[in-house]
Amino acid sequence: MKKTLIILILIFLFNTNVNAGCDDSPVDGVDYSNCQFSEEQDLSRAYIPNSNLSFISFIKVNFDKSVMMNSILSNGNFAESSFFRANLYEANLEGGNFEKTNFTSANLTRVNFRGSSLIEANFKDSNLFEADFTGSNITNASFEGANLNNTIWVDGTKCSLVSIGECKK
Repeated sequence: MKKTLIILILIFLFNTNVNAGCDDSPVDGVDYSNCQFSEEQDLSRAYIPNSNLSFISFIKVNFDKSVMMNSILSNGNFAESSFFRANLYEANLEGGNFEKTNFTSANLTRVNFRGSSLIEANFKDSNLFEADFTGSNITNASFEGANLNNTIWVDGTKCSLVSIGECKK
């Protein structure tokens, strides 16, 4: 009995996997895939890098000034959410719904937007260096002042190094 208890304690202490239920607060490296969250949450300044947020619903959620580097947000529903000044460096947003989403002044360097719906999204003054928009719907999206240098555009062509506010090929 005592030996079994010691083994269980050791397993608990040395288990480095991070698991969370859908009701837990977001943290670094957690898997929230397939969770459904309530609308209009305030997750501003959340620290959730290296996390899996794929196939989830975060409608009208405030992610302003959040750190979400290297996270997976693919195939999720983030319609009308806000990522003002958020850091999504090298995040995967492929196939997601980001319609009417605010990415103003966000770090979107090397973000994968392939096949995403970005209708009426706002990218004003954001850094989209080497981002990938292949096959995305950017109808009425705003790129005013955005850094689009080396970005892969919706048609698969690369924007030149003088692409600020618009993709120059």
